Amino acid sequence: MESINRTRPADAIQKQADLSELIARTQDSIATGIKFNRPSEAPSSWLEISSISRQSTIEDSWSSNIGRARILAQQAESTIDTMSNGTARIRELMVLANNDTLAPQDREIIALELESFREQFNQLTQVKDNYGGDLFYSGNPIQMRIDANVLVTPTPTLDDVSGSVDIGGGATESLDTILTNMIDAVRSGTPTERGEQLDRAKSLTDHFSALLGRQGLTINRLDEQDLRLQESGINTSERRKALENTDIAEAISQAQSLLINLEAAQRVYAQTANNSLIQLIG
Repeated sequence: MESINRTRPADAIQKQADLSELIARTQDSIATGIKFNRPSEAPSSWLEISSISRQSTIEDSWSSNIGRARILAQQAESTIDTMSNGTARIRELMVLANNDTLAPQDREIIALELESFREQFNQLTQVKDNYGGDLFYSGNPIQMRIDANVLVTPTPTLDDVSGSVDIGGGATESLDTILTNMIDAVRSGTPTERGEQLDRAKSLTDHFSALLGRQGLTINRLDEQDLRLQESGINTSERRKALENTDIAEAISQAQSLLINLEAAQRVYAQTANNSLIQLIG
């Protein structure tokens, strides 16, 4: 006698199996809140999520660089601000020193205060950063990547700060040389020499004001880039959630539709099987 199973359509059985698998997968996504668990279940979404993950990792490294660069830039800004305030006082001292009525002992007091500034500035230019390195480093500038094609230098070099101060006419002098010459001019210089050093005092205030302005621009640039990365992170996070997370209302509707389709397939299959049995008996 011929088996009834041999007359059952294979595609009908497969259709029911496929529908059952889809229903189980949809119910699982409703329960877990995750649309899929394997790449094969949603290849295009899986590829996009992988791309988002790689980009997020890169942007996390940029954000880390921004955080470190901001710390260095702010420390440099604070140090330069201290030196800038010092140069304002130095200029006041040189104005006083150019008073020809001053007694020698008064000039000595001014010279001693200038010496204290020279010592303080030497210490500030050699200060260490929060990570143990030189805040104002010698040699090539340290650059940090904060975007695909963006590098930032968080602090000026030692030469920028104290090695090359513009004194006009395209000439430069070191900070220590300028202060040494000021001290000598106050103690034993002529009125003409003290007048020249008053011009140097102005050069110092201009120099540190310019450095302070550049540091402010650097910090603003870091803040703007940090904000851009935060916005990018929010957008990619929302996109990933849209790809990964289950839309519960949509999933329930889909599950109900699949159940209806499965019941219809089962009825068709049962009818086909019944017809096959009658044919065999007949």
